[in-house]
Amino acid sequence: MAEYNFELMINGDLTDVVLDALFEAGCDDATFSAEEGRITAEFDREGLTLFDAVISAIEDVESVGGLEVLEVSPDELIWASEIAQRTGRSRQSIDQLIKAQRGPGGFPVPASHATRNPLWRWSDVQAWFAAYEGRDPDSVRSVALSAINGALQARHSVRAAPESKRLRNSLQDLLAS
Repeated sequence: MAEYNFELMINGDLTDVVLDALFEAGCDDATFSAEEGRITAEFDREGLTLFDAVISAIEDVESVGGLEVLEVSPDELIWASEIAQRTGRSRQSIDQLIKAQRGPGGFPVPASHATRNPLWRWSDVQAWFAAYEGRDPDSVRSVALSAINGALQARHSVRAAPESKRLRNSLQDLLAS
């Protein structure tokens, strides 16, 4: 089995009792921290695949009452500054690549302009860098995390909706097709 590193963003309160329960639930391979009502858990978890490792961590965390996993990081949508951090480049270097002032051109178009700064899809950026650097992209990680985050977001939305039973059924129909 391989070891995978990832973070879970969790809704809930981190107390000594909760920490003990998380350890007992099998989360002894994680480091927990809390800030502004959110818990972050950084895992180094073994699994047959990344998907298996993340799903088992989510199940272990949520077996402790009152906790809900909201997201797996790193997030799929990122700003240019995050691209710089993930690729080990300067922000200026990334700007030049985006504007085709350096490199081969053809940098991925932003996935969203919903904020003041555009957001890119990490899987697109990672594939572009892999081609630019002449290596294979790690598309399995991006696809797995994107799918899990989509499911977690849908689940959270359904739980918060007043018509959750109808939405849950519609979501199950969508996933089945």
